[in-house]
Amino acid sequence: MKMAAQRKKQPQRIGVALTSVLDELDRDGHFALFRLVKIWPEVVGDDIARHTEISGLKFHTVVVKVSNAMWIQELSMMSRQILRQLIARLGDDSVRDLRFVKGALSRRHAPKPSPPRLVRRSVALPELKDPQLRAAFDSLIEAWGRSPR
Repeated sequence: MKMAAQRKKQPQRIGVALTSVLDELDRDGHFALFRLVKIWPEVVGDDIARHTEISGLKFHTVVVKVSNAMWIQELSMMSRQILRQLIARLGDDSVRDLRFVKGALSRRHAPKPSPPRLVRRSVALPELKDPQLRAAFDSLIEAWGRSPR
């Protein structure tokens, strides 16, 4: 009889059911850090994300590594707005503050592919009898062909 009463509970969403299990498994907060790293570019945007990376989560404070001092200043002025968006996105109190530190980023975004280079026509040179002069002109034309325009 007791078993039948338990079966009549309302079904739970799997995310809600797993939250307590994950909290029990993750006492050090690695899952919260993983969630932060995952949503950071969406919260701050691509431009800021290229110059920052989440370095850690210590005592509810997100430590954000920043590429240079100018970005630290900009982000410090935007910190309340970023913090509000993070809290709203995470839906819990795992983040209460932001701290920006200067440091080398461990990953860089791949450079944008450059547009395909136009094929340059070869330049007809007058007949040069001196082989050294001919080699110098060939080298000069080859370098000119490689130069960006």
